[in-house]
This record gives sequence, structure tokens and C-alpha cells, in this order.
Amino acid sequence: MKKDSRTNNVIKNTTITTLCYIMYLIVSFVCRTIFTKKLGAEYLGISGLFSNILTILSFAELGLGSSLVYHLYKPLAEDDHNKVNLYIRLYKKIYNVIILVILVLGIGVIPFLKYLVEAPNVKESLILLYVLYLIQTLTSYLFVYKKTLLTADQKDYVVSLFTEITNLFMNIFQCIILIVFENFVFYFLLSIIFGILNNVICSIYVSRKYKYLNDKVKGNLTKKEIQDLKSDTKGLVMTKVASVAFGGTDNIFISSFIGIRYVGILSNYSLIVTMVNSLMNKIFASITASIGNLGVSKDSSSKTESVLFKMFFINATIYTYICVGMIILLQEFVTVFWLSNEYFLSNSVIMILIIELYIRSLHFPLHTTRSALGLFSQYKIFFVFAAILNIVLDFLLVKPFGIAGLLFATILCRGWTYVVDIYSVYKFGFKSSSIKYYKLLFKWFFFFIICYAISILIIQKIVAVSILNFIIKILIISIVYLILFIVFFGKTEEMNYFIQLFKTKLIKKK
Repeated sequence: MKKDSRTNNVIKNTTITTLCYIMYLIVSFVCRTIFTKKLGAEYLGISGLFSNILTILSFAELGLGSSLVYHLYKPLAEDDHNKVNLYIRLYKKIYNVIILVILVLGIGVIPFLKYLVEAPNVKESLILLYVLYLIQTLTSYLFVYKKTLLTADQKDYVVSLFTEITNLFMNIFQCIILIVFENFVFYFLLSIIFGILNNVICSIYVSRKYKYLNDKVKGNLTKKEIQDLKSDTKGLVMTKVASVAFGGTDNIFISSFIGIRYVGILSNYSLIVTMVNSLMNKIFASITASIGNLGVSKDSSSKTESVLFKMFFINATIYTYICVGMIILLQEFVTVFWLSNEYFLSNSVIMILIIELYIRSLHFPLHTTRSALGLFSQYKIFFVFAAILNIVLDFLLVKPFGIAGLLFATILCRGWTYVVDIYSVYKFGFKSSSIKYYKLLFKWFFFFIICYAISILIIQKIVAVSILNFIIKILIISIVYLILFIVFFGKTEEMNYFIQLFKTKLIKKK
């Protein structure tokens, strides 16, 4: 594939994905506000807890999606339709087994629900609500194997377009249901219906776009291809198990040791963090397929490393600004301007929450590169160790330190896996030293600390709480960030690249 074609796909994927997701974010934020005011913190807690439980139960799928996408890169690049067909049909069989496994495990959890949650202000049966969440999880896998083809073919924007349009209408109808009926069951049934609708629409599109999927296949996948798929999937399972342990167990510990209401309180802060993170993840997921295409082409690893550094620069530039702002302003926004003081969370918890987001975000471009290069199985045992350590630390830290202890455990154990990721990419992908990357990380962390320290020193002098003062605080953070950004990164290679790219695009338009 030519460089221009690859670049155009990245631009198209990123632009459409971003615009669609921003529209969805606005409507979903309105819907969440109505949900919180109409139903309250305990329903938010139930939602977060059941989502966590089913995320853990979905380990049967862990790692499979990324592995499937990677193995489609080469046959798509070579227009080997028969090979694509063989993989897709295998994926379909695998996902059918996954649905059955999750169903059996999901039903097995029902007798233990009473030990995980107490919600006296929730009028519906907890078993009924849990079953609805289980149904949603199961239906989310319907026809999903076809979506992998679009992702691998650098057409993830199509999936995003269908997803965000269906989500947009879903949220509109959910808002109406909440206002008119204030009924959680009706609200959640809409999630199931529109989730199925999205998968069906994507399936129909793929069948029409890739008509060769209906062709009769010839032969079978080779033993080596099947073995490679198994090996990569096993490696990804280990990394994803660690990821689930980091993000999928906290709500269970909070519900069991602190209270379901606090799951709901934390979820409002996590919602804003997740919105930001999901938007950036979608952008970089759009780029993953292009890196994968680069990886199976004749381009050298040095070019892939160059792409990584450019991705890192954009990612870090945006996230540093957002995270500095959220550490300083998130509590005020939630308790004063969005909801009420009922949803207060201490500054220490918010700081640890945002630091965890920042560390995770800086690592995302490298993680994306690792997935795109197919480096799934290296050092997988370390990820298992990190997952076990995280659960042990959660248990030890939840009582003395509460939510802050859980978040600290996540930072510590995630950091372990990040070191393994960096080592794997540089040893097996780039075949060079990772010192340059660590220097880059240190520089951005130092920049983050300086931005926060100077901003908070100035903002602390603003005592009165008002919308005008809130806007002034945003302006102060922005000005401090811009000045320091120019000082730290104004003359870097990546900055120069994007300036020249902007100039080139501007000249072409003229």
C-alpha cells in the first residue's frame, strides 16, 4: 500500500471517528445527567458493579479481537480473498463458543450476587438487573467477527459511524424514558435493542462491501497459521487478563468493602475520565490498522518507530493539558456546576485517578504499536503476575486507604506491564535500545509536574466560586501550558514535523 493511501486512511479514520464520537459524547453526557438526577447514586453503582463483573466473565474473548485483526492484515494487503474468508469463518465459530462460555459463567454468578452488593434503595430485583446486563454482554458478540474485517481493512470509521449513530438515537430515547417513566429496566432494554441493531447494520454492510465472503472457500488454514493464531491469542489473553484485573475489579472491592453508593459516586468522575480516554483510544485505534499495514509491508522498523514517536507527541500534548486541568478543576465541576456536593470526592482520590489516566494515556501509543506489530506472546507470564499482584494489593489496601488504595495498586501493577511492553517492542520490534523512549517519558512527566505546580499556585489565589472564575481558571491553565509547551518542545523533531505538515496542507488548500 502506498504511503499516501495509508496517510489518507489514517486521516479519514481519525476525522470521522472523532466527529462521530464527539456528537455521541454530548448526548450521552446529557443522558447521564438525567440518569443521575432521576435514579441516584445506587443505580449508578449497580451499573458499574455489574459491568465490572461481566467484564471479568468476558475473559473468554480476551485477546482474540486484536489477534484476529492482526492476522487479517497480510491477506487483505495481498488481496487474498480466500484466506480472508477462511479466517472470518473460523472467527465466527470461535465467537459462537465464546457466547456459550460467557452464558454459562454468567448464570453461575447469580447465587453470589447477594454477597457482592446491598442496594436497599433499588426497587427492582438485582437478579433481573444482572440478567439484563448479561443479555447485553452476550448480544454484543453477535456478528462482531465481521467488524474485525472493517478494522483490519482500515475502515474502522465505518464501525464508528454506525455505532455512534445508533448510540445517539439510543441516548435520545433513553432520556425520554427517564423523564417520563424514571424506570431503569426500560432504560436498559433500549441499550440491548440498539446494541443488537448496531451489530446487524454492520453485518449487512460488510456482507455487501465484501461480497467474496459468500464465495465457496478452498482448502483450509495451514497448521502454522492456526498455531500462530493460537500463540498470539494466548499471549494477548495474559495481557488482557491483567488489564481486566486493573480496571474490572475495583468496583467489586468498593461495593463489598465500602458500599455500592461509592461505586456510583466514583463512576461520575470515572465517566469524564473515560469519555476523554475513549475518544483518544478511538483515534489511535483508527491508526493501528495503518501501522499494521506498515508492519507487513517492506517498510523498515525505523519508520514504524518514527510513527510511534509522532503518535506519542500528539497523544502526550493533548493528555498533559487535559490531565493538568482535570486534577485542578474536576472536583469543582462535578460538585458545583454539574451535580451537587452529594457526589464529593477528595482531592487525593481525584489526583491519583488522573495520574493513573495520564500514565495509561502516555503508554497507549506504544501499546497500539505492540498490537499492530503482532507482539502478543512475549513475556506473557509477567502480565499474569501483575494481575495477581493487583488483586492482592486491592484486598490489602482497600480497608486502610479506601478508593485511593485501589487506584494506587492499579498504578503500581500497570506500571509493571508497561515496562514489559516497552522492552518487547524495542527488543523484538525495533531491535534497538529503549533508552530514548524512557528519556521521552521522563521529559513529559517533568513537564506535567511543572505545569500543574505553576497553575495551582496561581489558581489558589482565586477563592470565590463562580462560572466566570471557573473560566478564568481554564484560561490560566491554558496560558501556563502553552508557554511551557513552547519552552519544552518548540524545537523538537516531532514539533517541526507537524508544523511542516500543517504548512503543506495549507498550501495545497490554497
